[in-house]
Parts: sequence; C-alpha cells; structure tokens
Amino acid sequence: MDDFPYFLYDPDLFPICDKPENMYRKSARPMFRPLTATNPDLLVKSAKTSQSLLLDVKKVVDTIATSMPFSTRLMTAAQESKKTVVMDMIRKTGVKTVPDIMYNPDGIRFHFHSIGDENSHIIVSLKWRNM
Repeated sequence: MDDFPYFLYDPDLFPICDKPENMYRKSARPMFRPLTATNPDLLVKSAKTSQSLLLDVKKVVDTIATSMPFSTRLMTAAQESKKTVVMDMIRKTGVKTVPDIMYNPDGIRFHFHSIGDENSHIIVSLKWRNM
C-alpha cells in the first residue's frame, strides 16, 4: 500500500463549502457587470437599415412562393451549382441588395446585409428536401 500514490488535501484548491448557497460563489465580486446608460441610436439605425433589407427579402420570397417556373429554374440551377445563373435570377427579382447565396442538396440560404454597414443583416433559409 505504500507505493500507491496519494494526494494531500489542499484547502486553497478545494475549499469546503459550509452552506449550499455559497457552493458556487467563489468571490465577493458582483456576479453581473454593471449596465451602461442606454443609447438607442445604433438600434434605431439598424432597424431602419433592416427595413430596406426586409423589402428585398419580401421580393425574393414572394417571387419564389408565387412562381412555380421560377422556383423550378432556381432549384435546378442551384443543384447544378450554376452560381451565376442563381445570382442573375435573384438580381432580376428587383432587389436593391443582392444577398450572399449558399445552397446544398437540402435547400438554399440567402444572407442579406447592407453595403458598408455591418449593424444589420437578415438570413433566410428555405428547404426543398425533407431529411
């Protein structure tokens, strides 16, 4: 038994908790950071930018939802990895902001973001295959 490794108890590493409410609190510091004064300017700016992005999202989604030939051509071009055809089709819907488009065998994803402004973006994912 003498050659079996053993470790001495170190109270600094493993303090004994006397009460359950003190079990997880290790310091007297506040658990949450203090809140700063509110300034909604950036929030309002992001919301205004998002309004124009939402109009573009609506154009694309409405075209896909109402035109079966458009949806068929879009899906076929995406599945054949014809990115330029997919981009041209989306551009022809009349959007002001052309989204980044990603697709895979399960669906298509549009990432709308404003040009030069990183404060707002909208991502729309549409499925065309059940998994």
